Amino acid sequence: MEFDKIINKTIESEKIQYGIVIGNEKIVFIKSGAYGNINGSEGKYLKMAYKLRERLGATVICASNPEVEHKALDEKAIRWVVSQKKFNRFQLYFAGVSDGAYQNLALAKKFPETVKFLGINTSFIEVSELQEKIEALQNVEKIFVYGTKDYDYDEVVPVLTGMESDTLKVLEVEGADHKFTGMLNKFIALADLL
Repeated sequence: MEFDKIINKTIESEKIQYGIVIGNEKIVFIKSGAYGNINGSEGKYLKMAYKLRERLGATVICASNPEVEHKALDEKAIRWVVSQKKFNRFQLYFAGVSDGAYQNLALAKKFPETVKFLGINTSFIEVSELQEKIEALQNVEKIFVYGTKDYDYDEVVPVLTGMESDTLKVLEVEGADHKFTGMLNKFIALADLL
């Protein structure tokens, strides 16, 4: 199992990568957690990408998450894939882990083609900032998943549960910590939420 294409970029001497699994006009952008790579531990992002291509026929972009500011490159990576594949119309799905999920909230707003957002153990600094980003995606289906052993679980899940609506759902994974340690199959199964 490997990516069909890997794009390497450098910003301020830090490397950022985009691994692409080529499929149809349903594009899924998976953003790793802080300092994460395109494969993820045990290859979880690549395995998730293959599952999404098999299930939806999707084109999947897995993005690393270096410390240096790089959000403009994430947007360019999506637009490059659309251009290269000559998609006149496309649907965009975002899946992110921890800090990657939080970054994807802002990125999803830039694309009117955004259909769905999946945040796994979404990290953030202020609840008010999270609420503001969520409200900016009113018509987008949003699913937040938290492991019951995630370090933000007790603080965040009650707030998000209070915000649940037709377009916002909160799901819990019993026993999962922030990295879904020892739960690779449960993590990959989250792709079914897209």
